[in-house]
Amino acid sequence: MTFDDRTERNIATLHPRAQEKSREFMGRAVPFIAASGAEVRVIAGLRTYAEQDALYAQGRTTPGPRVTNARGGWSNHNFGTAWDVGIFKGGKYLDESPLYQQLGRVGQSLGLEWGGAWKFTDEPHFEVKTGLTMAEKRERLASGKDIFA
Repeated sequence: MTFDDRTERNIATLHPRAQEKSREFMGRAVPFIAASGAEVRVIAGLRTYAEQDALYAQGRTTPGPRVTNARGGWSNHNFGTAWDVGIFKGGKYLDESPLYQQLGRVGQSLGLEWGGAWKFTDEPHFEVKTGLTMAEKRERLASGKDIFA
């Protein structure tokens, strides 16, 4: 199954295992979100440390709302194992919707970590569990080793 261009571009940035899981997730999510008259898209995938740091600065040292509590090297987006989704209705992004809860259940049923279950909730966030600490992930990335090896 192929998805909209934005989703396809963002999925392509992920680790192959995360690509597989995100496609499985989207394959289940798209039909029931469409039945509600909305669309779901993958709106973010892999981020560099610099991109993550720029998001972290938002609402702290640069204008805008806070969107993350993770600096570069402390987000699973930096390792290609996480993605964010967006729900759109009539072309407008919905930052809040009960549909995110439904997506959370879909993701969890596939064994994904869902940001909506965290203390600092991040309902659009999904990730593939690696079993590694952040320090281990940073070390593997720096040495060119596979995150899942």
